[in-house]
Amino acid sequence: MRYDLIAFDVDGTLVRHPRDWTVWEVLNDRFTGKPEVNRERYARYKRGELSYADWVSLDVSGWREAGADRAAIVEAFAALSPVADALETLHALKAQAKTLVVISGTLDLLLHTLLPDAPFDEIYCNHLGFDDEHRIAHWRATPFDMRGKATLLETLAMRHRIPLERCAYVGDSDNDRWIFEIAGKAIAFNPKTDAIREVADAVVEDDRLAAIVPHLHH
Repeated sequence: MRYDLIAFDVDGTLVRHPRDWTVWEVLNDRFTGKPEVNRERYARYKRGELSYADWVSLDVSGWREAGADRAAIVEAFAALSPVADALETLHALKAQAKTLVVISGTLDLLLHTLLPDAPFDEIYCNHLGFDDEHRIAHWRATPFDMRGKATLLETLAMRHRIPLERCAYVGDSDNDRWIFEIAGKAIAFNPKTDAIREVADAVVEDDRLAAIVPHLHH
């Protein structure tokens, strides 16, 4: 099987924290002193008490109220780093004429800061905007996290005229389970839960992103 479109999660997949924190936990810890707030709001989201956009707005508003600006946010990103061989692997896949896409609940600024030269064709994630003094001015919640990841993959497959069975997705957490169910190849890269292992076509436990490549050639 040839996989012509390969989509990636970011936090925990392309970028990693020593304690497996997401960028949201890192920034909540930096600006509000409460990394656990992300888990609390996720629980409220699952109970239907918050929409995804509400959740994003609560987090980003908290950072802005704490005085976060672009430089301070980028400085906080130092707690995260690209996984080994990430850039080299992405360029190698691109050299094989693959369409590379990000479908993630991360922040676009994180991706542009830590992987600025990554050869992605399209990026779908949460957006932060800044004013002339580099303060947070606006933000946009992605409609393509959780169940929306699967919806987007279907749309991209149609747009690029690539059958879903030739589309792969690489992720690591429970918010990837819906897209795992429809992707032609679902690769769990250092998965965080047994639930995501169970719906994956392949499980890769490795520090190097290059370890996913053999699963993209059959």
